[in-house]
Amino acid sequence: MQPEKSSHSHITLHTASSVSVWSYWPIAAIYVVSAVISLYTVRWHAYPDYMSHLMGFVLVFFGLIKLSDVVGFANGFAQYDPLAKRSIVYAQTYPFLELFLGVLFILQVFILPATVITLCIYSASLWGALRSLAKKEELHCVCLGTYFKLPLSTVTIIEAGFMIGMCIWMLAMIKSMTTMVM
Repeated sequence: MQPEKSSHSHITLHTASSVSVWSYWPIAAIYVVSAVISLYTVRWHAYPDYMSHLMGFVLVFFGLIKLSDVVGFANGFAQYDPLAKRSIVYAQTYPFLELFLGVLFILQVFILPATVITLCIYSASLWGALRSLAKKEELHCVCLGTYFKLPLSTVTIIEAGFMIGMCIWMLAMIKSMTTMVM
């Protein structure tokens, strides 16, 4: 079954050399805004609490941006993510999954399952991005949906690696978090 094409976006091969490092400002802005909001929401409390909020807000912002063109996002994501390649339904529900996981992190509910699921989906995405870059495929990174036309690049690897690193930190701190929440 061929994935449905988006009505207002087309995922194409992309020449990475034509994009400057300043093109990635939206990703940096999401992390900075999420960090500031997280500082406010936890009111300078314990560090694991802050990390949960930071991950939550990042996931919520990424998920919201992808909702502007779910079909286009799914088509682009399926070009490099191994799970999305296997299931277009997974690719189309991914933005909603990010939103849901983000809300769980912010509310600090089901932290362990949310962290494990986030670790798995970002690990798969990182693996797929690394494979695509190794094959020298020049694809769009759809981490910010289809609105921003960014190439799949080292920044994609760094962004996925940062999320994986936060998940690993959360898993290491899970015992102290469960005692704080109870």
